[in-house]
Amino acid sequence: MATQKQKTFRERPDTIDDQGNRKWIKVRQPKGKWYTRRTVVASFLLLFFILAPIIKIGGKPFMLLDVVNRKFHLFGATVYSQDTDIMAIVMAVTVIFVVLFTVVFGRFWCGWACPHTVFMEMIYRRIEYLFHGNYQRGRRAKVPSRFAVAIKYVLYFLVTLFFTNVFIMWFTGPKGLLIIWKSPFHEYWQVYTAMFVVTAVYFWIYAYIREGVCTLFCPYGRMQGVLLDAKSITVAYDYKRGEPRRIKGDCVDCGGCVSVCPTGIDIRNGTQLECVNCTACIDECNIVMRKMKKPEGLIRFASSYSVETGKSSIKSLRTYAYSGVLFILLVALVVAISGRTAVDASLLRMPGTMYQEASADTISNIYQLKVVNKTEGFKNIELKFLRPNNSAFFLSEHPIKLNENGSFDGVLILKQAKSDIKTKNAPVELGLYWDGKLLETTAATFIAPKPE
Repeated sequence: MATQKQKTFRERPDTIDDQGNRKWIKVRQPKGKWYTRRTVVASFLLLFFILAPIIKIGGKPFMLLDVVNRKFHLFGATVYSQDTDIMAIVMAVTVIFVVLFTVVFGRFWCGWACPHTVFMEMIYRRIEYLFHGNYQRGRRAKVPSRFAVAIKYVLYFLVTLFFTNVFIMWFTGPKGLLIIWKSPFHEYWQVYTAMFVVTAVYFWIYAYIREGVCTLFCPYGRMQGVLLDAKSITVAYDYKRGEPRRIKGDCVDCGGCVSVCPTGIDIRNGTQLECVNCTACIDECNIVMRKMKKPEGLIRFASSYSVETGKSSIKSLRTYAYSGVLFILLVALVVAISGRTAVDASLLRMPGTMYQEASADTISNIYQLKVVNKTEGFKNIELKFLRPNNSAFFLSEHPIKLNENGSFDGVLILKQAKSDIKTKNAPVELGLYWDGKLLETTAATFIAPKPE
């Protein structure tokens, strides 16, 4: 009877067997310089996540997303919801940076900085090792009792609850979170409900879904298929050196690279959407190469272009193009932040109105005036028309009193003598002052009858 020819492609994820059932991945803990580096990076990111809303710079939180009051403390600087230009540029910079990083370094973000990977591999996976052992690194794996498994899941839940509270602290600050914990349930039942729902969802993710987030749900792995090319640097297997296995090639087909892969793939089959560039297979392969007294780097950071030709692959037209766009956006961001004003004002003509003859020798126009305080602290805003400087205006509230992040919306009536009007459409400019200092100007047009 003829044997079935081995397939050279996958028709399903490696975590699903022939019957469609899930195959649980029991990952051996990596060991090596890349795993150590990844541990250092993850430790720094976890400390940043925990301490960023606690640390203060100049009395302001280092990071705080105060959605209720519509202000955001980013790296010690305060940005309000009215700063739409700055927020738009920040989002554009983030998108272009992610795209540029993916084009050059592949899915490096997923393996090193993605919150799911950091939590899964550096916290939950290590808790698992305490109870299940290291999955046969030279010894039999532990078979924990039901009590030990229950303790493991209790630890999972407590860790998840802790980080859920840290996440909430990014929106409330440490004092706000403490107030919530000290208050009765009925006063903050929405927050408590969200807290326990988020904790339950993420407990389910880290206890059951696990690598499925990367292989099934996350769109980034599929997006990289559009962004990567032959010169993108990824975790790659040097097939020219490794094949044919166990014959002339350096690969001894030990399967170590598969046993440490958190998504269960075989990197020797080439770049795959499940690969998160975590470098675990690099460390494992280097250990085997040292034992075999062969050069390290059979699996390494490289592009298919460099594997094939032995040449560097960082330089490409797309890299330069994305870098140019990113540089322009960063310059625009610096300009927007440096040119940010303390108040934002707009003077717009009242819809559906023309000029009005206030008296026999006076013409008036009606405007909608909106002023927003984009700074911390109270502001007492005084108005003065810079052009024309001999006009009179009426406003229901003047000076305008603005609290922190406060706004004013009112009707302003501007009057001019007919003898001063030289044209049908004359520009007007309004200045906003605080303590005698000009903060902002806004312009509009004054409409009048045709001068005689």
